[in-house]
Amino acid sequence: MNRRYLLVAAALVLAASYLVAGGVVDPATEPETIDRERLVQPAENGSYIWPYTSRDRSLAERTLAINMIVHGPDDRVRRTLADQDDLEWEELDPDEETNETDDGEEPIRWNDAHGSTRYTYVDTTQQGGGSRWITESYQLHSGTYLGSRQHIRAYTTDHDEWTAIQVHQEYFDFFRLRHTVTDIQNSRNDLEGVFLDEPYVEEVRREYHAIHGGWNDGWLSVVELRTFGSLLAGSALGVLGLVSRETARDLAGGGRSLLSWTHRNLRGFVLAVALAGLVVGVRSAALAIEAALLGWITPQAAVVVLYPILALGLPVTTIVLTQPLERASRFLRLQRVANRLGRPLEPQPAFMFAVVGLGAGFVLDFLGIGITALPIELLLHRVGLLIALGSIAAGSARSDGVGLALFAVGLLGWGAGLGLPLLGLM
Repeated sequence: MNRRYLLVAAALVLAASYLVAGGVVDPATEPETIDRERLVQPAENGSYIWPYTSRDRSLAERTLAINMIVHGPDDRVRRTLADQDDLEWEELDPDEETNETDDGEEPIRWNDAHGSTRYTYVDTTQQGGGSRWITESYQLHSGTYLGSRQHIRAYTTDHDEWTAIQVHQEYFDFFRLRHTVTDIQNSRNDLEGVFLDEPYVEEVRREYHAIHGGWNDGWLSVVELRTFGSLLAGSALGVLGLVSRETARDLAGGGRSLLSWTHRNLRGFVLAVALAGLVVGVRSAALAIEAALLGWITPQAAVVVLYPILALGLPVTTIVLTQPLERASRFLRLQRVANRLGRPLEPQPAFMFAVVGLGAGFVLDFLGIGITALPIELLLHRVGLLIALGSIAAGSARSDGVGLALFAVGLLGWGAGLGLPLLGLM
């Protein structure tokens, strides 16, 4: 009976993780006009702008907050941001308030970027225009498409000399097949730091506009470019460890028990290393392909090749390394290899090693591309994948009805965890 309760609990936790991570879809459609009270006026007697971006021409599809306004002619602002020879973007320590750059530090290079279209709303009636939704004028990024990057979307109007900027940090999530935003405030601070104490900048300040949605803290950075001068410019997931009571008792017995437990679970260590290696290996291969074949193939082509390694390779590796020896041998004819890996895993250690191995892979992947902060939705999505793969491991290690049911729950959870993001539901 207790095993049934555990099975039901695993299924409920798995479903809850994905539901919360996916959020609630609001089917209501907002009107395509926005009251001026919701807009921000960057310059006196100038146009107004909605201080957010949206997936569609609708308030209901709001995404991130616009977090910087740069005053100056549109072409000057773009050259200031994207000059490839002299751009310097220093990553600031949050505990420091200095903008000094070490001699010899290699500047981060910006390139034109392509990303999903995001809209914002402008009211230019005071300048002889009208009210309408607009798309970004251009996008820039620094970093790698298949790793992590800083991403800028810039919005301009034909009636004003200012550029509205939405800058954020994101990384390519192979488990969701799209970029996932992890921060906008530090990215804004870093970009703001580029302009401090520069001779071509008149002033850098912050204005409070109560822009609290879209990940923002209510403040908008404002940069005033001079009308002369240089046009150059120079920016954890914790590991989830689930240890069974039986394992804890073994470890508490001293060194002899530890050696005995390690020997009995040798296959579990192989499983954990293999899972972590797959996650890190796919990321490393993606970055290597992008660097070596840039201009020959698109990053999406590399994704098509590498994604199945994660989607199928992780559960297949788990199944092979957690099945009883005779079943694994018949499945892949690896009798000699299986014998060297020792005795088969019990369900509880199998769950633990699968979770720890995949969790370690997640952590190493994030740290390797410089991601140290995660949104709660993404964290819950990863927890769901951990539980799903752990359930596959535990179910594969059993040969009874409970094991089959647990295995089925894990496969369904794994499929849902990968499928829902592809359908845009998470």
